[in-house]
Amino acid sequence: MKPRLVLVGLGHGQLEILARLDALHERYDVQYIGGRETIYTGAFPQVIAGEMESATTRLRPDVTPVANRLIGLDPDARIVETEHGQVGYDLLVLATGAKSRGLGTGLKPMTSYVLDDIVNSEAVTVVGGGKAGVELAFACIRQKRRVTLYARRLLPELPRRVAKRMARRLVRSGVTIILGPFQPGQGDGLVLDATGVVADDWWSAAGLAEEAAFIETEDDLRHPVYRDIFVTGDMAARLNGGVDAVRSGRHVARLLLGTKRPFKSRTSLNILLTTPGQALLTYGKLTWHGRLPFWLKRTIDRRYVERFT
Repeated sequence: MKPRLVLVGLGHGQLEILARLDALHERYDVQYIGGRETIYTGAFPQVIAGEMESATTRLRPDVTPVANRLIGLDPDARIVETEHGQVGYDLLVLATGAKSRGLGTGLKPMTSYVLDDIVNSEAVTVVGGGKAGVELAFACIRQKRRVTLYARRLLPELPRRVAKRMARRLVRSGVTIILGPFQPGQGDGLVLDATGVVADDWWSAAGLAEEAAFIETEDDLRHPVYRDIFVTGDMAARLNGGVDAVRSGRHVARLLLGTKRPFKSRTSLNILLTTPGQALLTYGKLTWHGRLPFWLKRTIDRRYVERFT
């Protein structure tokens, strides 16, 4: 009898695992819990800016979910609680993702409904001056009458000269920048939370993490206590989402198929959409703003979406 492998959630890493489903079926009895489509977070700002028609990725058509959502987990009994009852497992891969902090409309999880709200809003307020918030402000000002960006500091992880240059480009594009904390009720139009992600409550309720903490893993992305559980994407404390999420899925797929190697953290390439035809490439402290990063981003994002569509 084959071991029971249960995949929960349609995060970017899980898509990589599902891409190897035929090989997995030879070793495991595979079941999937989750939705049939998700929004690729790397590409949705391009949809808002009018650079791409869609950022939607979809579940393989030959996969039928046994349930739509996880509502609880008992790792001692190896049981996932769903809206359709209990699902037992021998190995479990979690890719349900973290969540936004709650300052307005959250960007995590990103859904088609949230994306439609952003596209259809004439005015938006972006809260958060990190890479996600800055890219979102640049994307929104292409189509919106008013865009306001609240941030204590813009792009704090990058050199100050780069942050100042991007601030000038934002202002010239029409974005109003308010350097200071955001208070509820201050926002103009739709308020978008780009301040980062926090842990979901069910992680600690299931005993996978301390309260309000991300899930710790060993260097093979297995839980240190519940070794039958793999954690991918921004649920894992050692991962940063984005490129790490995709890499974590590929790593777990290789492990499930018998290739044993540790997950090696590395500096990830990041590209932010800025003004029309321009993008900011960052790699650690290295930065490059111009047309080539823009075309590189378009190529990467379009190929990813097409691959899973």
